[in-house]
Amino acid sequence: MRGNTLPLIRSFRPRSIGCKRCHSTSTSTVNPASTSTSISPISPRLRFAPSPTGHLHLGGLRTALFNHLLARKWKGKWLLRIEDTDRTRFTEGAVDSLRGALEWAGLDYDEGVGIGGKHGPYTQSERLDIYHHYTKELLSRDEAYECFCSPDELQAIKLSLHQQGQRNSYDGRCRHISDEERTRKKKAGEKYVVRYKSSSQDMEIPPDLIFGDNQPSAPTSEFDDFVLMKSDGWPTYHLASVVDDHLMEITHVLRGEEWLPSIPKHHSLYKAFGWKPPQFAHLPLLCNPDGTKLSKRKGDTFVQHYMKQGYEPSALLNFLALMGWDYHSALSTQTTLDPHIRNDGHSLYELFTLDQLINSFDINHVAHRKAAVNMSKLDFLNKMTLRRMAGRLGDDGLMVNAGKMSHDHEKEQEERRGLIERFQSGLKDEKALKGCELVDNIDYVEKVFDAELPRTTILNEMPLYSIFYFLPPAYTCHESQSILKDLNLRIYSQYVTLFADTLQSHPSIRNKSLDVDTVWDVIHHSLDQLKLDKKPKLLVPIRHALTERKKGPSVPELITILGLDETLSRLRKGVEYVGQLDQSRRKDKDE
Repeated sequence: MRGNTLPLIRSFRPRSIGCKRCHSTSTSTVNPASTSTSISPISPRLRFAPSPTGHLHLGGLRTALFNHLLARKWKGKWLLRIEDTDRTRFTEGAVDSLRGALEWAGLDYDEGVGIGGKHGPYTQSERLDIYHHYTKELLSRDEAYECFCSPDELQAIKLSLHQQGQRNSYDGRCRHISDEERTRKKKAGEKYVVRYKSSSQDMEIPPDLIFGDNQPSAPTSEFDDFVLMKSDGWPTYHLASVVDDHLMEITHVLRGEEWLPSIPKHHSLYKAFGWKPPQFAHLPLLCNPDGTKLSKRKGDTFVQHYMKQGYEPSALLNFLALMGWDYHSALSTQTTLDPHIRNDGHSLYELFTLDQLINSFDINHVAHRKAAVNMSKLDFLNKMTLRRMAGRLGDDGLMVNAGKMSHDHEKEQEERRGLIERFQSGLKDEKALKGCELVDNIDYVEKVFDAELPRTTILNEMPLYSIFYFLPPAYTCHESQSILKDLNLRIYSQYVTLFADTLQSHPSIRNKSLDVDTVWDVIHHSLDQLKLDKKPKLLVPIRHALTERKKGPSVPELITILGLDETLSRLRKGVEYVGQLDQSRRKDKDE
């Protein structure tokens, strides 16, 4: 993570209520309909503030990503703050898990937990004295009061109010107790909470950077006297979040849509303190393709699931960035895009590096509609990300990078080397390849990598499917036997033998010049000799003899990787095996 260049004392020194930079919430804020956030604000500071309730959710990583994109685009900073005031939901190890997921994703926050200490002042549980200080400020200004109602009393009040058709859950009765009675209750040891004293006057709510003025309805006056400080001395989210955002000088708050109903409460607190509120942007919720809520109970909604599966961090970030962000509108200012859609329903224009996302991202192009999680798109993006990192986009690269900032070619070369080294490491972990010297041959490994890449979605799946490049086939596996069931074994032997003889005697190959074009020449010559009208009739038995598999790279590419000697050895071995199998079958039939 990046080093902290901001002295902690500046971020966490309590300010007086009447500081010069503060004013009420009635002042105007940015309207997304009229002001473009592509113009960098002055000294922007953003934050990602998750609760340590378990592993990081996909929606949480998207929130962190959008904060990262805007902070980097605006040349500002973003920090990681842990909001752990709800001790009933605290999960041991969750903070380290959150940090690990962000580090894996490459989202390097500038300040926060883990920088200058494991937890420190960016963890709310270590800032209780600050929240108590500001609670006392509100009490002294008659903006809050102490409530001694028991849980049973509160339940009865709530039931009574709802029976009367009122939306509130508390009637504010403890507002009116005398100082004498309050002192008596405290001496008697009665537990109490501190509540904010809501106003009956309607409040003007600034537009949201995503929802604008069309924010989901929430009362802007006469809402419940919500709790600021619980009876156990821990603050609620509302108080702690507002205080922290002010002291940490947060200018923009990007968080989930589920917090929109809290906006009136938070603005009322800013007004009570006399503080300037940050600009708020509430991100649309993620949902299933059918529109239902994305459940956190399913393992595949957590970032750790995708880490374990082997998805590329940049592909997952690319995937999340497209959820709710209109990349087409963002790029249309730089280039005219044709609506190019592949047969699989995905667009090559959707592929972004993190640097390209930073350069292109504009919060004005984030829609307020729910964003569906489509896993087929993640697979597509991961596959294309691997091709991009390996420098194997080919002609597609022109389309992929249309309207986007150019690549760092030196970085691309490093990414390619990294992929090949990871592939080689995976090969060494395969039990079947223990002691295989070819695995240590990086030039050979690179050839195999390039041959298998077009069929690869996740890199760590490639080693298992590449074993046949390093070990000759035994022809006894289920796939091999299923192929042979559909073939005439005598014709198999005839075709493969003819091809092997033709390949061995080809003039160019005798001169040690083995390339794809030469092998195709041999294939076409063999087809003519055998008077075959369809290539698969010849290629299927050849592929089986070489790999005992149905699919793989083209036969010419496969042969150039294996080399002439290994190719001929496998072809002869395949013919020998099939000949013995044919004799065995005939013998069984005669008996």
